[in-house]
Amino acid sequence: MSELLAHSADATEWVEQAISAHSADCNFGDVRGSVIWSDAPGPDGKPIVDIDPLALVAAINGGGFPILLRHDPGFPLGRILAAAIFTTSEGEKFIAAIIGLYSGRRHSFTEFGFDPTIATLCPSQLPAIPSNSWITFATDPREVEQEWVAGVVSTAPMRVERARLSHNAADTSQELIRIGVLFMALVWNPLVTAVATEAGKDLYARIHKWLHTLAERLAERRNPILEIQSHHNGCQISFILRGRNVKGHYAALDTLSVAAAQSELLVERMKHADAAPKLLVYEFELQDEKWFPSYAELHDGRFVTDNKLLIAVEQLPSGLSLGLVLGSDKPCLPNVKK
Repeated sequence: MSELLAHSADATEWVEQAISAHSADCNFGDVRGSVIWSDAPGPDGKPIVDIDPLALVAAINGGGFPILLRHDPGFPLGRILAAAIFTTSEGEKFIAAIIGLYSGRRHSFTEFGFDPTIATLCPSQLPAIPSNSWITFATDPREVEQEWVAGVVSTAPMRVERARLSHNAADTSQELIRIGVLFMALVWNPLVTAVATEAGKDLYARIHKWLHTLAERLAERRNPILEIQSHHNGCQISFILRGRNVKGHYAALDTLSVAAAQSELLVERMKHADAAPKLLVYEFELQDEKWFPSYAELHDGRFVTDNKLLIAVEQLPSGLSLGLVLGSDKPCLPNVKK
């Protein structure tokens, strides 16, 4: 679609000015213009990506948008920094965007004076989960059949808000399943001795059991990626599981409360070091049966990681994707503020 830029003088001028405005950002090694959406129909006559372009542009300009490798949230490549809508002389609408690809420059977690593997105690008491809470469940229907999704969410212990993802990558060999839950539900473990009510204690246990059921159902998928998203203290915190190893997933979920408690401490320490994260991502190391912080993205755009796989990604590979959540009424992450 990038050839559409040549058919609009306004778009070409906008791209040149926007690249110049972002070229001094040392967080990115390459800043370039691209086209990320057009209203051209697919072979069936329907839009290739059925999304409101105004909403997409507003979301990008409101804070940027991540670019992933094959829509894997564990492999960020950069961000879409700005976007605008244009129309060619033939009347085709499209969105021009400025893409910033991360440079080889990375910050380490240890630079900010803390050890991300520090032992952390889980809380012994938790409040009851609010009655108006929910679980968000999002997939791309082109990757994951809705019948399978319906079967999984039917056993959920609380209300589920479903969202539709749209991955514009040609490679659909991976199936991203993204769920959003309250952070306090991730911190819970069977050793928590005090919950406000017995019903509240039971709900925590049922959420924990449902996550194990979901892990079992991943064995039915081809090549799944499960991202468990939560929000706490101004930061989105994600925990990623890959593949169909149910035993390994059980081990990960059984230690998830420890990782969640660790992530809470990590966010606090980063804030005190003037490195407040807006995104913190954890992954599970199957061999050691431990969670580790894979990377963090700070509010000022800096990228923090000790993950050598991410440090090595310095060239734009194939399989670039922009993960879109369709619908203007998409459910946000459930959140309880202190």
